[in-house]
Amino acid sequence: MEELSALEQAVLGAIALQVPEVADALASPRGVRAIARENTGAGFHTTLDVSYPSPINGVTSPLGCVDATVAGLQHGMGFLLWLRDGHISKLEGFSYGESTSRIDFERVTFEVRPY
Repeated sequence: MEELSALEQAVLGAIALQVPEVADALASPRGVRAIARENTGAGFHTTLDVSYPSPINGVTSPLGCVDATVAGLQHGMGFLLWLRDGHISKLEGFSYGESTSRIDFERVTFEVRPY
């Protein structure tokens, strides 16, 4: 398992502000870790491990309304947080029709803009 990238942390922080029901899970004492990452060429998927015992109730997946400028993309990206069986499962980043195949999402320069 790996630490979250700065982009992943910023996006999850913005989603936690928008959806208070997930804030406790994202602030879990054991933290949130990335267990798999994939650059899809149109964005990315990060599979997350969140050691939070209780399911998140009162919300439906996907969560979040977050946008970001990202170096190398003219139109930026949007982000969604997916739940599985009431638990945080995956962070998805998607471009607006641009290729992301050459972007290193663990080191990219960005600015998160929540709606």
